[in-house]
Amino acid sequence: MDTLKACIQSIRSYTGSDIYIVGGILRDHLMGRESNDIDLVVAKDAVGTAKRFAQDNGGSFVLLDERQGIARVLFKDTQLTVDLVDSKGQDIYQDLSRRDFTMNALACKVSLNGTFDLSQIIDPFGGLEDIRKKQIRAISDHSFQDDPIRLMRAVRFMAEFDFDLEDRTVQWIKENSQRLKDVAAERIAYELFYLLKCDRTHYYFNIMDKYLNLLNKIFPEIDPMKDVGQCKYHVVDTWTHSLYTLNVVESIIYADGYFENHLKRAYEEHTSKILGGGHTRLQLIKLAALFHDIGKPSARWVDETGRVRFRGHEITGMEIMADISDRLKLSGKEKQFLCKMVKEHMWPLTLYKDNDVSGSAVYGLFKNFGEDTLDILLISLADIIATRKLLHPHEEMGMYKVHIEYLANNYLTRFKDIVDLSNVVNGNDLKERFSLEDGVHIGEILESLRKAIFFGKVPPERERALQYIQDKILKQSE
Repeated sequence: MDTLKACIQSIRSYTGSDIYIVGGILRDHLMGRESNDIDLVVAKDAVGTAKRFAQDNGGSFVLLDERQGIARVLFKDTQLTVDLVDSKGQDIYQDLSRRDFTMNALACKVSLNGTFDLSQIIDPFGGLEDIRKKQIRAISDHSFQDDPIRLMRAVRFMAEFDFDLEDRTVQWIKENSQRLKDVAAERIAYELFYLLKCDRTHYYFNIMDKYLNLLNKIFPEIDPMKDVGQCKYHVVDTWTHSLYTLNVVESIIYADGYFENHLKRAYEEHTSKILGGGHTRLQLIKLAALFHDIGKPSARWVDETGRVRFRGHEITGMEIMADISDRLKLSGKEKQFLCKMVKEHMWPLTLYKDNDVSGSAVYGLFKNFGEDTLDILLISLADIIATRKLLHPHEEMGMYKVHIEYLANNYLTRFKDIVDLSNVVNGNDLKERFSLEDGVHIGEILESLRKAIFFGKVPPERERALQYIQDKILKQSE
């Protein structure tokens, strides 16, 4: 609370009007949680007050809505955010009535000398009791009409606080679910990727689908998935299988002891990295797992024996995944990753079916996926487990797990460190040593060297590598 007190004292010096601390910081305080987001309602001139506060305290001023009188001050070094907004009603009670949920419709008045008492909280809608009950309750159905993103925010709060939705709120969400179609893609993506960050994404997506009628407003492509998919290898529809695949990804990645420690650590480090757009690999792996079979409805056909087939679903799925990526305004790198995962998720299984883990086959897999290798292996493992567990619930899936672990270990020990050969030799080294010009030829030489190192023909040492290039690679090309 020291940070809050310091902010309040400073802001109080800029205005003689009423100030109220509102919303999330009070909720978090009551729940024993730290918060770096401070929301304040001032009687007038929130924008001007925010400007002075930012200038005098080294913060960054952000005008959010001049007409509504909403401004933000950011302090990057402390990750502190202070939002100031003009009062809209006749009193604080009317201001609180415009908020989303009762647990956020709380206020504490700041006195003229800048002090406040957090035990004296204004709670007109029973938010304190709802926090005690661990339930999310909308103030009215107008909450969702005023700002439809609150439909998703309700689910985000469920995930963040492990709260339940109050029954009437559930009904209001269902009644207003169509409004989600009018929300900007960037706001939907923000809430969506928050859910992809939690460890029970599959659970909250299932709630959004089955009980709130929300998920198909974001992804209308899932409705056709519910009508197809049952075939020789699948006893459920494509959507049920896909959601189960997401469930399996989470059960693997968050489990202790599923993989050996070295492999678990490798996955934890790899999946925590930011891939693009501020999102981690794991968030995008989950999305790819959910939509790995999204092309099946458009690829479904029945052969002459009456057997249902989905040949080519990877290609149609990639095209649909590209549309979804564009709709969510994802970065080019994220879009490329998701499309690649959907298009080529069958590759590890093909090697398994062909009983082909030869050096050339394994190298081909690694060369194609590069730094995305661990991602496709995880999705493939989850896909096969999700398929086989429903066909044969007691099957251990040990052989396919061994297959995936073999590939993962080979990638980590034999290929990962030679993806980038610059610590051994680079293009400039080749040009200087062998008087080569820029062009494809250098890339081909480096690729041949990479293969030679992978197959153990030469160690990853500069002089030995250059000698190998001279004796083996360049002589063969003469």
